Amino acid sequence: MKKLTALSLILAFAVILPSCNKDAIEKQSNEKMNEKKENLSQEKNTTDNKVSSVKSSGDVKLYTLESVEKSAGKNTAPDFTWTADGKKVSLKGMKGNVVLVNLWATWCKPCIKEMPDLSLISEELKDKNFQMIGVNIFQQEGSKTVSDFLKTNPVAYTILDGNQQIVDAFGEATGNTIQAVPTTFIIDKNGKIAETIVGGRSKEAFLGIINKYLN
Repeated sequence: MKKLTALSLILAFAVILPSCNKDAIEKQSNEKMNEKKENLSQEKNTTDNKVSSVKSSGDVKLYTLESVEKSAGKNTAPDFTWTADGKKVSLKGMKGNVVLVNLWATWCKPCIKEMPDLSLISEELKDKNFQMIGVNIFQQEGSKTVSDFLKTNPVAYTILDGNQQIVDAFGEATGNTIQAVPTTFIIDKNGKIAETIVGGRSKEAFLGIINKYLN
């Protein structure tokens, strides 16, 4: 009976915190990938209204990740840069703010499911020394490009088209290899990685964590 109870708890935890494992996804057949796209299209219809209430597709700002610097020490966030409106922007330049960095992929259902809530959070906290950055990683052959994805799934926060460099940099900073998305980092006002969140979360769960570092 004890063994059964423990197994039930493990299964329940897996359901509560869904994520997409890169290696497992890559091994799937083309048939399963097509099935996922069809399911994703159906699931998208249930979230479209929530997303469009935050931003229209014309407001989405997509940037290319330009450079990544290794972490200066354990749990210190690696710096990375991009250009917006002709100016260089960097994570380091956001010091003094709490920053949420969300690593995601266009083919990842748990990622897509939490994006409307992330948009709402970014809007609610925009005047409270808070910044949010989404970084697309693990792009797969046959999946939507980031720009095409955002046309039908707009968000209210900055999106960067990322690369393996940033994956490795965060992995080195935390001491853990990143193999699943979504993986979210809460970076405190001093540039330290205060929380690493693997798997999807609700708006309430994210706010409960973020507010600990805003106060």
